[in-house]
Amino acid sequence: MVFDTNVVIAHLRRQQLLPLRAVLPFAVVGELEAFALKADWGYQKVAFLRQLLERYPLVGFVPELASLYARLDAYSQGKLRGQPLPAGMSARNMGKNDLWIAATALYLDLPLHTADNDFDHLPALGLALVKEAR
Repeated sequence: MVFDTNVVIAHLRRQQLLPLRAVLPFAVVGELEAFALKADWGYQKVAFLRQLLERYPLVGFVPELASLYARLDAYSQGKLRGQPLPAGMSARNMGKNDLWIAATALYLDLPLHTADNDFDHLPALGLALVKEAR
């Protein structure tokens, strides 16, 4: 299972480990590091973050992610030929890190766990989405 940054932060705040099958996309790790710096986390939170980062596999960039990223971006903007957005759904610009996170979940064929609505339009492209409470 792949985790969006907001779900990992909720686990960090509760000092709760992720499920054993969790993997972390490189974009999530970058967002976590930035969040910790900007929020000026103390030693305990940073130490727990380090523990999480050491415990779970990091999914780095592989060339196949680039084409998935491009497909997700074009679809989100309503510009993917032969694959229009569902009726009633408007085009959107997704955050670049969210595109990498979704591409990672698609590449690994794993469900993406999130607590927000940023990915709600992507199940039409095969993304398995699991909504979690914050």
